[in-house]
Amino acid sequence: MSIAVFLGGSQVLGVVPKALAKGDIIGKTIGEELQVSTMSDRLIAMFNHTDAFIALPGGLGTLEEIFHISSWA
Repeated sequence: MSIAVFLGGSQVLGVVPKALAKGDIIGKTIGEELQVSTMSDRLIAMFNHTDAFIALPGGLGTLEEIFHISSWA
């Protein structure tokens, strides 16, 4: 998804906790990367750097992020 957005000319920012960025768990980030300390900091950074959110099918972590973001909006 981020590749298509990036190739379409839009800005892409990957917000990644430092612990996940260290071990190459997430793979290559497309566009710009912002490393944060915690998952809570990740949500705050995502909220502060975006105009809109798109939620793709995921697990419980995805649901948690949707609930947090919708409560701040």
